Amino acid sequence: MNAAIRSIQITAVGALLAAGTAHADWSNLGGNAQSNGLSAVVGPWAADETWSRSDMSCLISWVPITSGNRVFMVRQTYAQAPYNPPPGEARVHCLDLQTGATLWTFDCPFEPGDWTTVVYGARDGRVFVGRGGNGSSASARVHCLDAATGSLLWVSADEVSTGSYDGVVFMDNGDPIFASNTTMRRLDAQTGATVWNVTRTCSVSGNCGPARDGDSIYLDEVAPGGQKISRFNATTGQRLYSSQTMPGFLNQTSPFCAPGGLVFYLRASNEGSANDKFYAFRDTGTAFELLWTASAYTEPFARHAITPDGGVTMLSRDGRLQIRDQVTGALRAQSDAPVLSPSGFTSSMVAVDSLGRIFHNNSNGAGGSTAEIRSFDPSLDLRWSIAMTGVSQGGPSLANDGSLLLAGTGEVRRYWAAPPCIPQDLDCNGSVGPTDIAILLSAWGACGKGTCVADIDR
Repeated sequence: MNAAIRSIQITAVGALLAAGTAHADWSNLGGNAQSNGLSAVVGPWAADETWSRSDMSCLISWVPITSGNRVFMVRQTYAQAPYNPPPGEARVHCLDLQTGATLWTFDCPFEPGDWTTVVYGARDGRVFVGRGGNGSSASARVHCLDAATGSLLWVSADEVSTGSYDGVVFMDNGDPIFASNTTMRRLDAQTGATVWNVTRTCSVSGNCGPARDGDSIYLDEVAPGGQKISRFNATTGQRLYSSQTMPGFLNQTSPFCAPGGLVFYLRASNEGSANDKFYAFRDTGTAFELLWTASAYTEPFARHAITPDGGVTMLSRDGRLQIRDQVTGALRAQSDAPVLSPSGFTSSMVAVDSLGRIFHNNSNGAGGSTAEIRSFDPSLDLRWSIAMTGVSQGGPSLANDGSLLLAGTGEVRRYWAAPPCIPQDLDCNGSVGPTDIAILLSAWGACGKGTCVADIDR
């Protein structure tokens, strides 16, 4: 077999297998159970807008959640105090992914003390919404909806105080896990019954979300003089052990993880250069091993991501987007210029597709300022950029067909552009998946019989 062709094949298999560990739907705030922003799809090849909805303006924009051909989001329109909202003030919208048309809406019931509606996530034909939040000070029941029709399936007997900035993660059987600054609760996806409920501590009342890898759940918790990462058992809820202390005062980010027991945490709350760091740990099964730290830009509310070739994103102290090696911390790539918000406050939201291309939103975390959404190739050379007002937490989300979804305060947009036939996309259908692996393995088998396909890289 030609050495160059074999090299391309090996590269293709690596990308395909890495993508296979990620997820196709953007099921929760962090995109998947690991909250690591890595998608199994090929994102848009260009910034081609396929539809926009400007009739859904809102005050603060929240993340678009996807399941199959459906997009779920809250469009919040009411902020008057005391918080006693009229019908429709924070309505759940279900849109058709291909056309942007409204398929159904749902007004989550309001009780005194509740907060704005949250779409916690979607999994296995179910959408989970509620009114917890306001810095975890408001508790409310979870409402489970049928993803196809919006009909109510169940209401949980127990309340959760998880809010829009916390996020949830799902077990493999679809059970959602909710975390707030004081508790973590697992609900049965079929009935809404509590499977277990445990106490935890978080340094602030928000951004206290979990990350899950297998039967391990990772949370940040308060430690004397700073924060620590703690591991919990996902089956029982039992706290197992914690990392060393990461020095500093308050912090407003959540951990995320990668295969191999790797856990990442941005410890940056503007207390000074000594404490503003990005941490990488390895969970050995009995303890946390500190692998490396790097000086980081202060980014409360930020959500960073991993890449399919073993990298992890972060912002340098001067605001440049970086990719570092997950295990060693070695700098692999850095953007030519800072990617900071013009407002002076930046809270990165990051998604990565199966080819390692990065989609970065430099939102200021709230408010209505203009954000820049940039797409970089794996070497962090800029591919394209677009501007959008008030994106906040409203993306980037990558749907299962490769669509890029963005929700600003004035509009919701879908971007999609069919890629050229890339080496990994062997059937040229615009996505990388099992069919491509089958084609590649078949070609290898043919080569073994002396009928090698020379044009495997197209």
